[in-house]
Amino acid sequence: MSKKLGPAAGRPIPEMTDADLRRFWAKVELPDPDTGCMNWLAGKFSNGYGQFRLGGSKYRAHRISYTLAYGEIPADKVLDHICRNRACVAPDHLETVSQRENVLRGEGLAAQQAARTNCPKGHAYEGDNLYVDPRGRRHCRTCKRERARKYRRAKRIAKNVDLTA
Repeated sequence: MSKKLGPAAGRPIPEMTDADLRRFWAKVELPDPDTGCMNWLAGKFSNGYGQFRLGGSKYRAHRISYTLAYGEIPADKVLDHICRNRACVAPDHLETVSQRENVLRGEGLAAQQAARTNCPKGHAYEGDNLYVDPRGRRHCRTCKRERARKYRRAKRIAKNVDLTA
């Protein structure tokens, strides 16, 4: 079964007529003197990104703005709002990056975890103390050894209890 493409699926922006361009730019605020952001004034998706209808489909407004200024967005890239303002469509506030880079630049859980330099017990995630599992998650070798010691000790105690019973 084919998956329906959403507004961020990287679909190419169709050719825009002069009327489309006028309609698009009429929905954009002049640059904010403090931030330089050009905010989208019309409808937005629930996640805060500007929404523009073109040829019967909805597109993210910042993707249209970037495409108009710089050309097509590479298929393996996404746009990162350098200004951190999802409603901004200023082309110079948008940068093409990998999906991974975009997530790590953000403020979500993955970015927070990646920014950590120590494990919860305070051991540094570096050098011989760092273990990266096959899924890419970081682990503290000191804590891992400690857990293994406790496990072996508990197993040994349980075995001795069974023999004496």
